[in-house]
Amino acid sequence: MASAILCYTGPTETSSMSVRVAALLPFALAASGCSGCHEDHPYVPYVIGTAVPPQVDAGEVSLPVPSASAPSPEAGASFAAEPAALAPPGLARWQVDGVDLQAPEGRVFVAAVVRDYGEMGARAAFAIVRPPDGNGPGELVYYGGPAGSLVPVSTYAPPEELAHDAGCAPLGRLSRVGKRAVLVELGVQCATRTTSAPARWVALVAAPVAPRPAASPGPALPQGVRFAATIADPPGAPTLTIEADTSDRDGDRLPDVALRVTLDAGGAPFEPGPRVSATLAWLDRSAGLSRDVAVTEGSFAALASAAAVRARSPRDAAVVPAFVAQARALWRAVCAEGGSPRLAGVTGSGPITCGVARSLEELGLGEARAYVTTGDPLRAALAIDRAERPPAARTAARVTEAQGWLAPLAPVATARAVRAVAAVPLMGKGHEPAWGPLAFETSGKLLVRTRAGVVRVDPDAGDEADAEGVSAWPSAVVSLDGAMRWIETYDPCDGLALRATFAPASGDDVHDVALPVAPPLGDRCAGSRGVPAHAVPVAWGPGGLEAIVEGEPVLVAPDLSRATPLASFLDSPALLGGPRSSDGKTIVVPTSSGLFVRSPSRTRLLRAAELAAGTADQQACTVNVDGTHVACVHAGKAWVGAWDAP
Repeated sequence: MASAILCYTGPTETSSMSVRVAALLPFALAASGCSGCHEDHPYVPYVIGTAVPPQVDAGEVSLPVPSASAPSPEAGASFAAEPAALAPPGLARWQVDGVDLQAPEGRVFVAAVVRDYGEMGARAAFAIVRPPDGNGPGELVYYGGPAGSLVPVSTYAPPEELAHDAGCAPLGRLSRVGKRAVLVELGVQCATRTTSAPARWVALVAAPVAPRPAASPGPALPQGVRFAATIADPPGAPTLTIEADTSDRDGDRLPDVALRVTLDAGGAPFEPGPRVSATLAWLDRSAGLSRDVAVTEGSFAALASAAAVRARSPRDAAVVPAFVAQARALWRAVCAEGGSPRLAGVTGSGPITCGVARSLEELGLGEARAYVTTGDPLRAALAIDRAERPPAARTAARVTEAQGWLAPLAPVATARAVRAVAAVPLMGKGHEPAWGPLAFETSGKLLVRTRAGVVRVDPDAGDEADAEGVSAWPSAVVSLDGAMRWIETYDPCDGLALRATFAPASGDDVHDVALPVAPPLGDRCAGSRGVPAHAVPVAWGPGGLEAIVEGEPVLVAPDLSRATPLASFLDSPALLGGPRSSDGKTIVVPTSSGLFVRSPSRTRLLRAAELAAGTADQQACTVNVDGTHVACVHAGKAWVGAWDAP
């Protein structure tokens, strides 16, 4: 029988759970089943022959799904698999399970599964073969023919664009799924990466049968291939694994396709999080496989329900933000709408779209509720903002409800007066982080940095005059010793972490620091230069650089060796143009819920009817010592407001 080489680079999508619980944290959270390279932490895969990667770690426990969880749409999906037999090294001829296999010329065996795939008394085999030398990922070969002496029938090769960097080692996994199919994964493991090309190829391949007549236009699919995709593994990325199931999901006696995609806990600069999973499913139709989007939606709905239930528990709330971050990272890795999907190159269907806008909103609100439960109103207010950003849904009633959670921790106060400032503030240029043009003096007067100098404003009377003897402060954000300047914060478009760039005064090479801040969700990245991220400097003192980056308070170490989440602001000296008062004890942060103002004695959300544009988009805000006056810039103009003391 002639051998056919099929280079497969998945099914046509015509869009029409088992829930598992991860407990890498002190409690178990239900997880439903549904390019720039700046660090050199290679992907470490599970090796071939280790069955399916374990779904329950030593620290994991099974818990019932909370009553609030969405019902599982995964009837019959078990994701059980039978591991392949491993070949001794260097064998080109291999007797396995009573049959004799001969590798194609120039190839040696890696693994094989021999079974009666057609259930007609004739055994066949799937085997991974690869060159004896080099770092090529190899191919999957299907063997059929007379009993006891099988011959190659079909060969399935990964796409040519799969990474083949020098120094990479081949990796592979093969397991039997259901009665007729195998799941194969071919790729490379690299100590360093010199290319952004995908590193792995995964395919669900069924034993060949009589081809079904084509009923729809589109590219012809290789015989037996039911799904295939490439996977990218950026340096430092958490492990992404795929399992398959071919159970009949809709009761028509035809094997359907389900994939469970699991994201393991990541490493620095993020805090550890649990493993989370989502399921993708296709139904077998006469025209080909049809995507069942509701299954994926159900997976993320169950994740959101788990977060919501535990966010209200004082015992569990503290670890909900890490769980939500993992769920968002999974969505970003799988879904095309995330902007940087790791699961890509799906032939036939193209990139996988997930939708789940409502689930993303609920995940974010679960994070916000958890911060309320733990008594952190600032992070709660910032989390509400993240929860409502596209591509998440924005439900007015849910926003109002969430803002109501803040009231006991940060009561709302309405301005008694808001006054426009005539002096035109001089803002920093471009996307470089900068100290703002507004600052309150200890006396309570407002200073405005303008192109012509500094203007002093009486916030209550409205009088404006030149501030004699006061020099304009610089906008550049520099270290305490003046040796380093913060010049950029950006998304490198790898779907992992934002980065901050610092330039030394000496003129040496710039220095990048990975921040514990995930990129905003959505299709934002284009090109290789990355996308600027929003950052507000708070202070740069002996303890390091304090900042709020895309709504996350962070601290960069004084030596710029690392960055960590900032639990509370340090007692660093206040600088002109920062969001803190002149004594450094009161801070203002604009959020959609109001201007968050925290002083040593109270925390409030300040609002004003005059601010038609809302409070979230205000820039360069600053506050006076007692927290009764706030000034900000909006659309290039400054304003100052007054609120009564509580």
